[in-house]
Amino acid sequence: MRMLLIVREGRARDRFIEELNLLGTDCDVASTTGELLAATRHGHYNGVLFDVPTIVRARDCDKKLLQGLAEIYPSARLKHDPHTDAIYALGTHAGPGSLDGLSVFVAACRDFLPRSLRRGERIGVHLPAVLWRAPPDGTAAGERTSTVNVSWLGCFLFTVSDWTKGEAAWVEFPGVLADPLRTRVAWHEPWGRGRAMPGVGLAFCDMPEALGAELRRLGCKPVDFEVASAAKGP
Repeated sequence: MRMLLIVREGRARDRFIEELNLLGTDCDVASTTGELLAATRHGHYNGVLFDVPTIVRARDCDKKLLQGLAEIYPSARLKHDPHTDAIYALGTHAGPGSLDGLSVFVAACRDFLPRSLRRGERIGVHLPAVLWRAPPDGTAAGERTSTVNVSWLGCFLFTVSDWTKGEAAWVEFPGVLADPLRTRVAWHEPWGRGRAMPGVGLAFCDMPEALGAELRRLGCKPVDFEVASAAKGP
């Protein structure tokens, strides 16, 4: 199990690595955009950990890349208390800012198959779509909606329904795919929070040839899409 840890050098970094090792987790560390890009191109991770002071204060941080990481992977924010040397974790899978937040997050990440991130630029386009919480079997209607933007890695769909990060979802793209596409909820923007567009960010679990052809037609640049799979036995 391997995590990507985004933190500058210092005591906080040492403590995070120490605690992750105690939890049986390896990690790659990045403190600059260059290191982050190198890690995301070549590493396969179960989750991403953001040191709060690093992402708030560091100027050499690609905010768009950080957001992309949070959309693709389970993620949590870490804080180190220099007075007590304690670590606090906040995030969807970490619960409240408690001392056991990091162990809770690591445990939650064990079911996420490690994958690498290949950045794909988003294209603003409205593709008709039907959203499902389970594979459609003809007994219930899905939610008719449309994409707000798409990339080679996933899409953002308009919806006011509640979704949970990590939840499975199926999407039909009428006229593009004959069968529903399995996806994973990477992030959710609830209705009524400021002026943000409500919806759900979905990560594609595979790339059917017909969808790839449509994305190319729309101007999305192909990337080395990689679908993670469980380790093969001997």
